[in-house]
Amino acid sequence: MLAVADTLAPGLTVNKGERVLVVGTSEFVWRPFLLAERLEKAGADVHFSSTSRSPIALGHAIDHALSFSDNYGLGIPNFLYNVRPGQFDRVLICTETPRQAVPAELIEALNAEVICDE
Repeated sequence: MLAVADTLAPGLTVNKGERVLVVGTSEFVWRPFLLAERLEKAGADVHFSSTSRSPIALGHAIDHALSFSDNYGLGIPNFLYNVRPGQFDRVLICTETPRQAVPAELIEALNAEVICDE
């Protein structure tokens, strides 16, 4: 099996104890997960999530949902669950698409930074 290199945002720094959410987009999750592990080793309090195109009803374990357009230009609604605006000090949306493809409403709602896989 081939290993995937941890090369996403190599110069990114975090503060010790900073509450960081790393979000992968759709199926682009492995390299963002490696980034999350690296930031945790650097001292941040890191959480990880990903966007989904699967609608889930609120209730039980799902207490909050954000809905936005997909970043692949397919016109498919996407969702991010259990992430509330202001919950984290820093939100990093990691994508394999160009930055301008990431929905502005998602970036604004979470005051997020976008990291593109280039």
